Amino acid sequence: MLVILWAILALLAALALVAIAARSARSVMPPVELAPGETLPSTPAQRLVRRGLVAGVMVGAAAFGLVAWAGPITYVDDDPTRLAVTGLLLASLVILAAPAMIAGAWGARGVTRLDERDRAILATASNGQAAAMLVVLVAWVIALNETYRGAPGIPDTYLNLIFWSCVLTAMAAWNLGVLLGYRRS
Repeated sequence: MLVILWAILALLAALALVAIAARSARSVMPPVELAPGETLPSTPAQRLVRRGLVAGVMVGAAAFGLVAWAGPITYVDDDPTRLAVTGLLLASLVILAAPAMIAGAWGARGVTRLDERDRAILATASNGQAAAMLVVLVAWVIALNETYRGAPGIPDTYLNLIFWSCVLTAMAAWNLGVLLGYRRS
């Protein structure tokens, strides 16, 4: 019971940090004044991030679905399944990281596809990454504590799953931060 209480407190602290980061991000970006009924078209960076997020989450979900189908402890023993899961996880990581790398290259080369609004959104997109990773870690801690309560230990194969879920969550949170930044501005 005490572990669940501390997990809830950690989650509330993470949400408070996200709220503070979001408030500070709003003060960096001035609001855009538009005529009534008019909307801004999607920018190239926004379209890139949206496609990367959808594709990366789908590939990552396929990897975690394969782990769930094979079993989180037994998938490591089956080489084809383990290699397929690792390949899907690496592909998801590359797909989720590609928008950040491409947008960074655009900014470094001075490509006119990024204006000051894009640069401000990209600069503040990482504000929620730490909180998202904390939420994932809290979920893992609660799930593993409840599943293996009274057992002598937790199988070490879960360390790999925890690592990949945190890495993919961080990348997905950056992409989601970009999309939320465009929605707010």
